[in-house]
Amino acid sequence: MTEPKKRNKDQLKSHIRAQNQALILATAERVFARQGLAKTTTQMIADEAGLPKANVHYYYRSKKDLLEAVLESILQLWLDSVSQFNVEDGPKANLTRYISQKIDQSRINPCSSKVFAMALIGEEEFVLEFLRRYFVGQLQKEREIIDQWVAEGLMKPVSVEHLFISMWALTQTYADFDAQVKILLQKDELSEADFDEAKQFVTRMILGTCGIEA
Repeated sequence: MTEPKKRNKDQLKSHIRAQNQALILATAERVFARQGLAKTTTQMIADEAGLPKANVHYYYRSKKDLLEAVLESILQLWLDSVSQFNVEDGPKANLTRYISQKIDQSRINPCSSKVFAMALIGEEEFVLEFLRRYFVGQLQKEREIIDQWVAEGLMKPVSVEHLFISMWALTQTYADFDAQVKILLQKDELSEADFDEAKQFVTRMILGTCGIEA
């Protein structure tokens, strides 16, 4: 086989591999969110993806490997989609942007949030270790910025840990407990306007807690 032909063949294999992995991960996330982590089987995922079970195990040896791959893709998605605090923009702009981006994720990727919540409830070590490794360090950076804003009189002192715990709870509930939200709002499906209203309400609550004019 000539070098160009071999290179084209390798590129085709790589493309097919990437396509299959993306299909399996997207399907697995959807099935995990619907069925729960314990009840989901690789056979369910294979059936919904329209692939033989052997294909799933070719890329992921076990359900645990597949779940960790799904969680890794979710966490990377969140890291890429939520901006870090920028001290120059001030607390109002940063908190408003953060809440908006978190609620957007609940609207656009509800299955991701549900799978992440299930993994936390089940104390999956992969997620717990990621939180220890990344979010604890990231929280310290945010604390330094918030302390600077407090010192400059731009906001009042708050518990940084409870501030972020509250923002996560208030924003992720629109994905994790969307059934409850739909019942309370008496709607079959949540509209973009519902999420916009949630952004405004949650933002006012958080800004008010921080002593910032909404």
